Amino acid sequence: VRLRGRFCCSPGCHSDSGGARSAHSARTFLVTRLAMGAEEQANGQATPADLPAKEAMDRLCVYSIRLLAADMVERANSGHLGAAFGCAPLANALWGKIMKYSPRKRWINRDRFVLSAGHASALQYVMLHLTGHGLGGPYDVSIEELKQFRQAGSSMPGHPEFRLTCGVEVTTGPLGQGFANAVGMAISEAHLSARFNRPGFPLFDHHIFCLAGDGCMMEGISSEAASLAGHLRLHKLIVFYDDNKVTIDGMTDIAFSEDVGARFAAYGWNVLRIESGEGTDPEVYEEAVRQAKSQTERPTIVVTKTIIGAGAGKGFEGTNKAHGGKVPKLESIRQRWFSPEGLRASGDAVDARVAELVAEELKATGGEVLPMFHVPQVVLKKFREVGASGDRKADEWDEAVQQYIRTFRSSEPELVADLERRVAGKYLTQKWETKVNEYLQREQRSIYASLRTLSNEVVDDETSALEPLTKKAKTNGGGDGKFKYKAGRVYVSEVLRNFAAMNPAIIGGSPDVASSCGGHFPDIQGHFLPPAYAERYSGASYAGRYIHFGVREHACLAILNGICSSSCLIPYSTMFTVFYQYGLPAVRMASISKFPVLYIGTHDSIDVGEDGPTHQPVEVLPQLRAMPNLLVIRPATVEEVVGAFQVFAEMYTEAQFISQYIDPKPLVRRPVFVMTSRGELGLPYRGNTPITGQEGVWRGAYVVHDCCDDSSRPMPGSASPLLTYRRDPGTRTPHQQSSRPLPDIVLIGSGQDVALVMKTKEILLQWSQTFNDRLRASFTGFPASCANATPALIKVRIVSMPCWELFDEQDQDYQESVLCSNYREIIRIYVEKAATKNTGHDRYADLSVLMPSYGLSGKAADVEKKLEFTPEYVAAKVWSAWMDRGRIVPQAGDEADRGFSTWVSHLGRRAGAH
Repeated sequence: VRLRGRFCCSPGCHSDSGGARSAHSARTFLVTRLAMGAEEQANGQATPADLPAKEAMDRLCVYSIRLLAADMVERANSGHLGAAFGCAPLANALWGKIMKYSPRKRWINRDRFVLSAGHASALQYVMLHLTGHGLGGPYDVSIEELKQFRQAGSSMPGHPEFRLTCGVEVTTGPLGQGFANAVGMAISEAHLSARFNRPGFPLFDHHIFCLAGDGCMMEGISSEAASLAGHLRLHKLIVFYDDNKVTIDGMTDIAFSEDVGARFAAYGWNVLRIESGEGTDPEVYEEAVRQAKSQTERPTIVVTKTIIGAGAGKGFEGTNKAHGGKVPKLESIRQRWFSPEGLRASGDAVDARVAELVAEELKATGGEVLPMFHVPQVVLKKFREVGASGDRKADEWDEAVQQYIRTFRSSEPELVADLERRVAGKYLTQKWETKVNEYLQREQRSIYASLRTLSNEVVDDETSALEPLTKKAKTNGGGDGKFKYKAGRVYVSEVLRNFAAMNPAIIGGSPDVASSCGGHFPDIQGHFLPPAYAERYSGASYAGRYIHFGVREHACLAILNGICSSSCLIPYSTMFTVFYQYGLPAVRMASISKFPVLYIGTHDSIDVGEDGPTHQPVEVLPQLRAMPNLLVIRPATVEEVVGAFQVFAEMYTEAQFISQYIDPKPLVRRPVFVMTSRGELGLPYRGNTPITGQEGVWRGAYVVHDCCDDSSRPMPGSASPLLTYRRDPGTRTPHQQSSRPLPDIVLIGSGQDVALVMKTKEILLQWSQTFNDRLRASFTGFPASCANATPALIKVRIVSMPCWELFDEQDQDYQESVLCSNYREIIRIYVEKAATKNTGHDRYADLSVLMPSYGLSGKAADVEKKLEFTPEYVAAKVWSAWMDRGRIVPQAGDEADRGFSTWVSHLGRRAGAH
């Protein structure tokens, strides 16, 4: 009896770390033709007489998968075939027998497949075609699409991309990302089943299958994610490790010699081994999955020894040549697998039966060999029937949901309402908007009771030239101007708390810094932990909505991508801004995929203080801004914080109106990064323009304090509902009032730096007043005509620019109304202590005051003084730049030197008059 496969189930082959679970003796299964036949006969699935035909069918499926993938790479003259050839038997088993899926629609309870080894995309595309994904629709994975593999503009990119190819769950390619995505999907399944499943109604009961390679196992992200998955006991996760011992540079033993199974056993995984995975019989994979599903304590990894490029011939298979590129002598392989003569020449009994199937196919096609991009009809029929069966299961699931709703509507109305919303794609409730506006009004009343106003007017002669040009607020009895704001991280935490309390779809966590960032609310969220932890941690269960990621930043962010792709949940993370650098590849994948994930980064600048330059993220903000499809919002006030959350919420509620965007496919959803401070966040004075901070966030930038005083500013503490102009661009307010005077200087900032430039404006007005006083004194004894040339106060506009991306999407008229960029004589200066030089600020400003290098360790105020980020230092730089500009900018109507009057006019320009 010929050996068909060797299967080892070894949860106890390697000792558990800590001995938390009992070890079991290793078991080895020799899956032979006779044993398999007896088992299937007992199960009523097949008789021994049927087995040769069944084996022939499976072998023809494997040959068809390999050749179709080879044709794609041959046509493209680019791609990776080694894994597609080596893992074709596994693909045949997964899509042909094991997984439940619906090619017709995104069935929520489908099994998920994640190709962590994304370079093997040809294999996944072949299976999506065979199973009929998108069949007959605009996203049909057709043969014609397969022929466009790796071509510009096709739906068959070099690595799988979510939203681009029907049936692809996540964007993969950078090794290990898909592995962590799969962990996120397993977390989603565990949470949704704990929240919604009831006796007799297992609405959420699916498995996550992941195919990972040697490179994935070497990457640190897979270790982080695997450690967490083992800790959380995510038993619905099944990873097939394609252990082919080959990487691009050669055999893996040149750099990688550990026992991966032993490592995963130490993580708390169920470790299974398939010692010979090159056979075409799917039973060995089915048996592995049965073993994986037989326990409910551990995720499973199936270490499968395969041959890269299996069947492609000597000198190619089993070598690093098989990793990428075309198969040599492809037509000879086609002759061997797709012609009756070649199949019979092998002398194998099963190949002889395959030859009969191919001969039948040739009756319809003609010729002696099946041609390129041809799939035998018996193979296509097999997979299409499996897909149709999944479609029926999806319809049955929809009916089960309706029965669930009818059964529990009276006893658990809130649960049923939540399920109905999520199934309909509505993850947010209406209550959160009311709740957050109530919170904002309370904060505004507290702030405005003590906030002063900054006047642009000339003060009375009796006022000392060195006194601030400020007045106590008249509202609520005025204030002393010494109001202490909450920290930016506190405002964000309080808004997040309201957001999570009113929306049960919110789930997220922090890599061990929740106490500093304020991202965990145990009374609302509980803890996402196995039920066994309930004795130690109150509220611990899979129904919990806070994930303790531990110190695993990279895995955390990639796991959120998997959660986001799974449907029905809104993921978020909170951590120090600088630590997002550990996980930027995952943020990048979310941006490519347009996953609406919420990232909250605190401790955003040199304001971090004593922790020093290692924790002061002076370059992270520019890095994030450079990432396409990512909205980076750095709010300056609590109003802007609320506006940032409203922008994020819009990703789940309404389509975005982008009137001028270079991408022909307007963005509907994308991740949002809210960056905020460790210290106080708020303005030293009231704004004097009608636009609110919430609306300002929607517009990306806005004038918060103009060079003339405006009494139309909204009343403090008034309601600030969600804005409607984004939903209907036609309702936008006029961009500019022609009667308003133009500024001399536009100071731009974001986050805490808006307060910095507002204090800078006060100093500039003081200096301008002092200059005028001294200038008036110098005219004593001169003719009255000279005295009349005394310049007015310098005119300074303050612009808050919380989001570059949203500002760039505004129409040009609005952009010009904010920055006055068409006026050459107006100087624009960007001040930002959270960014370094040469990082894009020149798009909006003539000059910038930025970090020249990394920060310093010390108290925040001392660090800012040392690095010249105080109002006095910034004002000196602005004043100097303005005086220089006044000397060199020509002015319309300039005349030849007329003596004293010409000197006075130039002096006026330097001082700020137009």
